[in-house]
Parts: sequence; structure tokens; C-alpha cells
Amino acid sequence: MEIFSDLFFGLSVATSSPMLLATLLGVLLGLAIGVLPAMGPPAALAILLPIVVSFEPTVAVAGLAGVYYGAMYGGAVTSILLGIPGESAAMMTTLDGYPMAKNGEAGRALGIATFASFVGGFISILLFTAIAAPFAEFALRFGPIEMTALMVMTLIFSTSLGGEDRAKGFAALGLGLWLGTVGLDIVSGSPRFNFGTFELLEGIEFTVIAIGMYGVGEILASVNETAPKVARARYTLRALLPRISDMYKTWKDLIVGSVIGFVVGVLPGAGATAATIFSYSFSKKISRHPENFGKGAPEGIASPESANNSASYAAMIPLFTLGIPGSGTTAIMLGGLLMLGLQPGPLLFEQNPDFIWPVIGTFYTGNLMLVVLTILLTPILASLVFIPAAYLFPIVLGIVVYGVFSVNYSFFDLGMAMGFGLLGYLFRKFSYPSVPVLLGLVLGPILEQNVRRSLIMSNGDIGIFASSTISVVFLLLSASLLLLPMFKWAKARLKKAGV
Repeated sequence: MEIFSDLFFGLSVATSSPMLLATLLGVLLGLAIGVLPAMGPPAALAILLPIVVSFEPTVAVAGLAGVYYGAMYGGAVTSILLGIPGESAAMMTTLDGYPMAKNGEAGRALGIATFASFVGGFISILLFTAIAAPFAEFALRFGPIEMTALMVMTLIFSTSLGGEDRAKGFAALGLGLWLGTVGLDIVSGSPRFNFGTFELLEGIEFTVIAIGMYGVGEILASVNETAPKVARARYTLRALLPRISDMYKTWKDLIVGSVIGFVVGVLPGAGATAATIFSYSFSKKISRHPENFGKGAPEGIASPESANNSASYAAMIPLFTLGIPGSGTTAIMLGGLLMLGLQPGPLLFEQNPDFIWPVIGTFYTGNLMLVVLTILLTPILASLVFIPAAYLFPIVLGIVVYGVFSVNYSFFDLGMAMGFGLLGYLFRKFSYPSVPVLLGLVLGPILEQNVRRSLIMSNGDIGIFASSTISVVFLLLSASLLLLPMFKWAKARLKKAGV
């Protein structure tokens, strides 16, 4: 029954004026950013991070979380109206949402997306509340050996699933790991890779890279993209309300999407995009009329949208209980938690219950806010797609410059952000994933610290990593992720050669 008392405490704090205001502002901003094809949750959090870290930690994280799942809602708007995903996790919604819009059922499609997002989020929050604390208790068994194996598996898993080209993914990961070593050695205290620059002695500021690669990089990449021509439309409140018939028709898909989204969302590296793909495919497989998918089937909206939001909440479990981010968005949130003086991990629920349970409470209030605000504001949100890039990008760039400079009031940081913005643009142009860079930067120092602690414990004997069952399991999984694709490639080559 302790979980109910903790949840009641969290809800009582989450419904206080500062927390409601932070959640509301985060949700509104997330909805707006999710609608804009040029932006996305990682870019939004990266830009806002240096601003919100000056707030009280619970209020700051409530706002950041609101932006995250608000953007998951907002991404459906452009997917349905324009056939352009507001962010990658809304990709599958486009397949049936856009055909419905072209058939004059845009309001109905948006209503289904709103209801599916609410159901997916609500189910995921309930599951989150039920298993997060027990999950954290299990994670208390993790020492330096287990944490080393877990970090290795997370980095390999995230990079393997993070893009089509594994070589490019691991190259990006290598860059991130190297950036994490810049500064003072964690044991000897000697400078590493600072190139004689005083500003780099304390390492590279996380927000500089995050804002540069996502904020500036997305702007540079979007400048040359041609904005689609869109016909204006009207969306009445009545048209946006889900139909009872649609709710009955898609109830199986809502449950399927919510459960798949939660399970996949907990896995590091899989993320909401993978969850929507799995959910859409499964719904199509169990449908009595799979031929309707891709032509405007309501189930084709309900399933991925419920999975989308379910995965966004589920991704918070490894973030809070293990300190493991599974995506670029949660990596930025991890950086924010560290900047706020909080250490995510197994002890967070024991040492900081006054932080974690109010944040969980904001998930409940935020999900309710989202369903109401989405219905009321969809006509306004839809109009954001008509904002010319000539007005939008300078505003975003101004926020970026302010955000970077306000961290340390340093022009050096500003120059670094612009440099990483150019790098982010090149990454996108040549199809290199940016997420492994952030994961390497955030998790690299944690991995190094645990490796060195383990080797100190064993006097340099690497066999210590085989002394724990948990460690062996994680390392075997990591090896399989690396070797299985190589085995399949070799098998295909032999088959082609007729051997």
C-alpha cells in the first residue's frame, strides 16, 4: 500500500500552482513544437535546457517532461494534415491519417489520434507507477561490474537500432565517447584532449553539443527544404471529438499499441519510432480487413498513436531507475537531471522521493491537460504549419543563442555550439545518426568510471567482468548484437557464392 501513499503525495504536489503552470507551459510548447516539421522533442529540450535548470528541480523536470510527451501528441497534426511527420515517431500515423485528411475526414483522424494518445499515455503511466519502484529495488543489486556491462549493452543496443547504417552509428558513438573524455582525467586529474584551452579543462558542456547538433543543426538542414503547399481547412470542436463507433472499432488496437509501446519503450535504443512500427504491423496482422491499412483505416491511426505516447512515458523508467537514456530526448533529460544536481539511478526513489513522485504525479495531470488542450487548440496548432521559415528560424536561432550564452556567459560556448550545429547539419546530410553522439557523451564518463572501479577492485584482472551472472548475461547480449548481423552477412555471401 506504500505505493498508493507515495502516489497520493506526488499528485498533491503535482496539482500545486507552480507544478501545474510548469506542466501546462511544457505541454503547450511541446504541442507547438511537435506540429513543426523542422523541430522535434530533442531540439526543443536542448534549447530549453539552459533556461529551465535555474528553476527548482521538480518544476524544471515537470516542464521538460511536458515538452517531451506534448511533442508526441503534436507530431500527429502535420502527419495527418500534410503527410509529413512532425517527428519520426509520427511516421506511421501518416500512412492512414493523411489519406483520411484527403478524403475530407481530417477532423475525425485528429480526434482518433487524440483519444489514442490519451489512452496509450494513461495505460503506460499506470504501468510505470506499478513497476518503477520495484524495478529500482532490483537495480540496487548493480555494482561497478554490472553497471559496466549494462552501459556496454546500452551503447551497442542503442547504436545498432539507431539507424540503417551500423558503421555510421558506431562512428558517431566513437565521437561521442571521445568527447566524453575531454577535460580532466577522473583518476589522475591530468588534462586530456583540451588542446591547451582553459575552457575545456572541465570538459565540454552537454548543452552546447545538444543545442548545437539538434537546435542549430535542424535549422541548417531545414533551410534548404522546400515547404509543402497546404490548403487551409476548418476544424470544428465537434469534428475533432472521437466518434463512439471509432472508439469501439479500435479498442483492440489501442490496447495492443499501449502494451507494445510500453514494452518497447523500456528497451534502451528502441524508442517510440520502433514501437509505432511494431504496433502498426501487429494491428494490420490481426485485422479482419488488412487491405484497408494505408488507405485511411482508423486502426492505422489508433495503434501507432497509442504506442507513441505509451513509449514516451515508458522511456522514463530506465532513465530514472538506472540512469540509462534510450534516445536523444531522454539523453538530454539525463543531462538536465545531472545539471540540476540529481543522480538518476537505483537510489533516486529512496533518496529523492520528494522529487520522483511529484514528477510521476505530473504525468497524470499532463496527460489530462493534453487531451483537453489538443481538442481545443488543434485549429491553432494546425495553423502553425503555415508559418514561413523566414520568420520561424530566426526566432528559434535567437532562443538558441540566448540559451547557450546564458549557461556560462561564454562566447567560447557560443562558438562551440555553432560548430556542433554545422556538424549536426553534416550528420543529417550524410545520414549519420546524432543520437549515438549524445549517448556516448553522457554515458561514456559513467562507463569509464565503472570500468576503472572494477579494475581497481580486481588489481587489473579483466576476468572480474565474468564474476557476475548479470554482467555475463548483458555482455552475451552485447556480443550477440554485434555478431549476429555479421553471421547473417557471411551466410548470405556463402549462399550467393553457391557454397
